[in-house]
Amino acid sequence: MKKLLIAAAVSAALFAGQASAQMYVGAGVGSSKNDNREDSWKLYAGYQFDRTWGIEGAYTDLGKYQGADVESWSLAGTGTMHLNEQWSLIGKLGASTNRADFAGASDHTDVLVGLGLGYSFTKSVGMRLEYEDLGKLSDAGVGNSRGKNLSLSLKYGF
Repeated sequence: MKKLLIAAAVSAALFAGQASAQMYVGAGVGSSKNDNREDSWKLYAGYQFDRTWGIEGAYTDLGKYQGADVESWSLAGTGTMHLNEQWSLIGKLGASTNRADFAGASDHTDVLVGLGLGYSFTKSVGMRLEYEDLGKLSDAGVGNSRGKNLSLSLKYGF
């Protein structure tokens, strides 16, 4: 899945038009809701094709699930609705591969859905407040726990 995420991001960057295009990277911290509330952190990179549409890959450490570390790799299309020059609403739809590190657990790929609010300090620097549902965390384990994450991040475009 990691190779697929990298290949998709590189392909998107190579074939996209250059008008209003921008690559970006970001990092953030937050709180995840698995079977407990946990601290989380994430790293992401993306390509904004134009003012509205983009693609983004991310790694999210969701803390613990059933006492074991859990992480998520994701690839999503993004849509941005600008409210004014600084504020925007962000939507995401894509796929995530979730991995819980306990005996009998296997990777689980599921739908990723996200919604966020962005603020631009400058053309290159901004921040985001995002909520993401990363889907079911594992095919093994008790119940049907889903990975949900609320994060605040800084973003740098170049």
